[in-house]
Amino acid sequence: MKLNSGQRFLYARITILVLLVGAFALGVLGFRGFPFWYGGFVLCFWGALGLLNYGQHSSLWLSYKKPWLFVLLYGALAGTSFLSDTFGLNAHLWFYPFYHGISLLWVWLVLYPFGGLAILELLYFLAGHLDAPLEFRQYPQTQGHRFFDVFESLLFLGMVGVVVLGAIHVPSGLTLPAIFAFVVVWIISALLKLRFHITHLGQYTLVIVLTTLLATLSYGLSGFATRSWICLETTFFDVLLFGFPFWVWVGSFWFVLITLRLWIFLVLHPKVK
Repeated sequence: MKLNSGQRFLYARITILVLLVGAFALGVLGFRGFPFWYGGFVLCFWGALGLLNYGQHSSLWLSYKKPWLFVLLYGALAGTSFLSDTFGLNAHLWFYPFYHGISLLWVWLVLYPFGGLAILELLYFLAGHLDAPLEFRQYPQTQGHRFFDVFESLLFLGMVGVVVLGAIHVPSGLTLPAIFAFVVVWIISALLKLRFHITHLGQYTLVIVLTTLLATLSYGLSGFATRSWICLETTFFDVLLFGFPFWVWVGSFWFVLITLRLWIFLVLHPKVK
């Protein structure tokens, strides 16, 4: 039976409500100590915000209209998650008490990639409600524009190379300082590069900061409460900021920008360099 526009709107709103209730219930379970809350939480959160953002052609729209491109984006997120998480496990930055061996596939194939997709939907949602829609433009080429296009790309490749080295058990004494330096410089260059591709730089920087804050608190607080993710001390930047080591905040900011970069490069590539 074909639904009319009114019925589609009603059923979509009912689905959004059910998914939001599910995400809230799983979040409460997480704070009460249920260790496997996060997978269902990000799936519900991604679905609810994806439906709200559907008219903006975000990731849920992509999964329905261009499934092959969505699979490519998902594969890139899953691959990035696997390499960066393996790096962190090898460097003893964190570990998962409830996930071992094959069960780590749930972490790499669900928790991180769908966490990234939920972050993308949160970016679209916040941008739309802060009057800074996620619109990318190709401004006229300048020397600064060309420099940051090349510089950011080289930094990105170098950063990926260090992550790969750490993932294949190169000693963390060599890779940890290198990856932190790459990450900090790349974050700065990526934000500067965005200036050449977005309309509302100040508002969108605020959107990225708010997304990082919400993503870190939603995952970190419940992760600490359930001890499903144990953060270990490192030799640098262990100073606490709102209850989390400083390097955790840097890592979260990096993950938000990595997700955004993959979205721009893989999905919006015909529109933006």
